[in-house]
Amino acid sequence: MAKPKFVTPVIHVGQADYSQAATYFTPDYEYYHSVDKSLDQEPQKGQPFFKSNGKLNGKFRNAVFILDAGFPWFDNHHVMDQLPANQLLVQQDLDLPAKTRDLLDLKGAFEYDPTVPDRLISDIQHFFYYDPDGYRFSPRAWHFNWDKLRSVSQRGNIYHELELKPTDDWQLITMPMDSFYLPMKMANKVALEYHTDPENEIALKLTQIDANTQQVIQSKFVSGDELQESIDVIGNERVSFFQALIYARGEGKLQIGNLHVRRARGPYGEMMPSDEVISDKKLHGSVGVYFDAGDMKPPLNVYFAGYRTKEGYEGRRMMQNYGAPFLLISDWRLEGGAFYMGDQAFEQRIVDIIKETLQRLHFKSSELILSGMSMGTFGALYYGARLNPVGIVLGKPLAELGTIAQNGRVKRPNDFRTSEDMQLYYESDLSDAASHKLDQRYWKNLEQGHLSNTTLAIAYMLQDDYNKDAYQGIRDRFIELNPTGKLLAKGFEGRHNDQTGPIVDWFQRQYWYLLTQFDRKQPHKPKKKTLKKKHQRKGS
Repeated sequence: MAKPKFVTPVIHVGQADYSQAATYFTPDYEYYHSVDKSLDQEPQKGQPFFKSNGKLNGKFRNAVFILDAGFPWFDNHHVMDQLPANQLLVQQDLDLPAKTRDLLDLKGAFEYDPTVPDRLISDIQHFFYYDPDGYRFSPRAWHFNWDKLRSVSQRGNIYHELELKPTDDWQLITMPMDSFYLPMKMANKVALEYHTDPENEIALKLTQIDANTQQVIQSKFVSGDELQESIDVIGNERVSFFQALIYARGEGKLQIGNLHVRRARGPYGEMMPSDEVISDKKLHGSVGVYFDAGDMKPPLNVYFAGYRTKEGYEGRRMMQNYGAPFLLISDWRLEGGAFYMGDQAFEQRIVDIIKETLQRLHFKSSELILSGMSMGTFGALYYGARLNPVGIVLGKPLAELGTIAQNGRVKRPNDFRTSEDMQLYYESDLSDAASHKLDQRYWKNLEQGHLSNTTLAIAYMLQDDYNKDAYQGIRDRFIELNPTGKLLAKGFEGRHNDQTGPIVDWFQRQYWYLLTQFDRKQPHKPKKKTLKKKHQRKGS
């Protein structure tokens, strides 16, 4: 069997030995146990814990660490500071110093029961894998039970609106056309976008079936407020699949949007350990927020993900490379994101999370940098205007969602039709007036903001076919808001999706420029050696 591309090291330095339980691991995991107290021991051949410069070996940056009562470095804060955030499993009820407790809390450590090591190993196998993964099952692809429905209508690719025939009992009304495959020893998490009226309610039934025997393994029926949370489907030693069925009762109309199927984190998070989900009131659509404490030194870096159909978190490796604490914010609504807007409570929660994280780190409000690429630029500046950060870094800015939707009629027919879904998500129709109103929502937010402390760095496309006037509009308003501020900008030839590589390079250079204000230095990258051919005489 070929070795997996990514293998997660599970490092356990302590008194207990879970080697027997660890035989449950698939080849994606590699368990290492030691009672050695030296920092130069090698969990992997030729790879010591700590390198000669005193830094944690990058090979173990995403390892899972088991810290039991015999862990030798609880009082060594040089070691503790460098252990990876959200990847620490600590034996429960340990008597630890308050400073160590606070550090573990900031790093998102989880407690485990040492009397049931099998459960610990099972949880690591199911929930502490390397990269998040998820996808949406489109509302276009559903079967409907017409005997129980008066009508079905579709609003773009956002949702189906179903009108029920009155009933006091739960009735099956719709289901996806396909079932969902679940490999052995994996777990999925299912979330439904929906909206109901006071006269009706819906439920989600998940039935897991053994792929070989066709026998039902388990069935869950979830309704009411519990449906606002995602639901775990846990795999076992055999391959299985599961079906999702939507039931309803009452009368009137309700909306069914995307069904999200994500690789699960169980009780540890949604798509990453310790992450938080923010839901809007429209369809209970969600945005994910993931915090990594990094080296716990200023600044706090906040990165808004670009438009992506694969669910998860973008920019994790890049933010890790900066070394500082960071927040990743990712929009999982519609086909690939809904540009981070929502109702008042939804938007305020994003602002509050950033402020609360600054407080947890004991940072000043100005020790903050926001950033994003493409769709992420919208969120970075939209919320940056409310936070007055020291810096905002944007790559290929987008500002006018209504204009982007209108451009789809002539400039980009049959390309990025999701822009029309976004307008319908926030406005009542696709009219010019509704597009203008949507554009003004962004500009008014920016005009009412505060950027007096901000250096704004923007890389933009000179022939941007999505939103060609975004840079000029941002520039003019920034100068008005911050006449003595610093604007760094560079235009690149091409349309929106051209020259992504040069845009990313410029983006990262400006980010490092801002980080130097916090006495951070960009790691030196050795130049690649060029091989020169040696000319030899014949016979030599």
